[in-house]
Order: sequence, then structure tokens, then C-alpha cells
Amino acid sequence: MGERFDPAKADHLLDPARKAWYDPDRVLTHLDLGRGRVVADVGCGPGWFTLPLAERVAPDGLVYAIDVEEKMLERLMERAKERAVANIRPVLAEEEDEFPVPSSSCDAALVASVYHEVDPTSSFANEVRRILRPGGVCLLIEWRPEPTPVGPPQHERLSPDDVIREWTAAGFEAAGPVEVGPYHYGIMFHAVKGSA
Repeated sequence: MGERFDPAKADHLLDPARKAWYDPDRVLTHLDLGRGRVVADVGCGPGWFTLPLAERVAPDGLVYAIDVEEKMLERLMERAKERAVANIRPVLAEEEDEFPVPSSSCDAALVASVYHEVDPTSSFANEVRRILRPGGVCLLIEWRPEPTPVGPPQHERLSPDDVIREWTAAGFEAAGPVEVGPYHYGIMFHAVKGSA
């Protein structure tokens, strides 16, 4: 398990320079999201992906912005207010594997650069599966295991094979890798019908 990101450094996660190697528009093309869809941004932080997700599902779609850090959610909602974005519902998760979100309520989930911070004994993947509708999708993004100029220490990083094994055990089927940038890998998962 890696260290949780320090909420005091939230603005680092919003640095426009990150777009060169972690572009929300390019990453989110892998999720089939349109108007009216419901999506969960799990471990949303200050909203690097949340606001672009909200734009994609607007005006009548919804983004559950889930985080364990209240300060991250506060920063996100400040940004949403500045941009007059009203279709984001902030969700404070008291535990990393218990989200106060209705079961089978989401068409899709995004788990971006946070799974390495999760306690390996938690049921995080099961909880993501619980909130997805049968047949829903989850795009999981993690730091590549090899050295990169930015990111967590290498000993905290997870191999794609380990992630696939853990998420398959939680009721997902890996649909394959997706290209998300030079420092990350992405895996698209489908929630297997009847496994919730």
C-alpha cells in the first residue's frame, strides 16, 4: 500500500503542465460517456478528471465525486462553482472501501492513480463493482511499474497483472489495455453480469 496523497498539495494535481502527459480529454475518450450517464470518479481528488467527466454527461447526467479526503472535495466543489458546473455530487467516503453511493447506480467508474494507495486487504474493487450497474465499465489507471520522472516511489507501484488478478476476483473482466499516456497504464474492466 502506498502513502495517501497529501491534500495540502492538491493544487499540484491541477497543474496545467500535467496535461502534456495526463490529458483528461484523451483519457476519457476510452469511456463511452454521453449525456445522461452516471459515472463515479473514485479517488477524485480536486477534480482533474471530475470536471471533464461532468461536461461529458451534462446536462442531465451525474458524477459521483468520491474521495476519503474532505479537503480534496472542498477544492473540487470550489472549482465546480467557479465554472457553474452543477452535476457533481461530492461523496465523502469514511472508509476507502465503503462509498455512500447506491448499489448498481453507475454506468461507469474511473479509478485514476489511486489504487496503489489502497490497503491491499480492503474490498475496494468489490465496492467499485457494487456501485456499477451490471455490464458497467471501469477504467482503472495506474502508474507504470518502471521508473518515470514523476509519480510515487517504485515500491508502491502495481503491475498490470496484479491489478487484473485482484479485479477479476472482485467480479470484473479485463477488456484489455488502453493507452493513457507515457507514465501510466490503463485497463478497461467490465462488471460481469450477475456477480455483484
